[in-house]
Amino acid sequence: MYIQHDDSKREDWDQVKSWNYKLPHLEKSVVYAEIIGEHGEVSTKTSEWIYFIIEGSGEFTIDGIKTTVNSQDVITVPANTKYNYRSLTDTPLKVVMFIDIWDN
Repeated sequence: MYIQHDDSKREDWDQVKSWNYKLPHLEKSVVYAEIIGEHGEVSTKTSEWIYFIIEGSGEFTIDGIKTTVNSQDVITVPANTKYNYRSLTDTPLKVVMFIDIWDN
């Protein structure tokens, strides 16, 4: 399967810019996002979600535990877990996430 950038679904809110590349046959999404400030608390669904940090530094809060992340780090969020993340500077935290399908 091949998905062009033009076929991704763009969704922005507050200081978050995101592009959702849906893989419906796998019930997954690959999402590229740029965050300045806080993302906002959300919950994972039925599977663990994986974040690859492309650029910047940030902080994830997963089940109340804070973890600092930097460029080229990977962090995972367990299934059925509330979490939040934010950039630690005025430059965007750029991430690629591998998640359950996001039907935005």
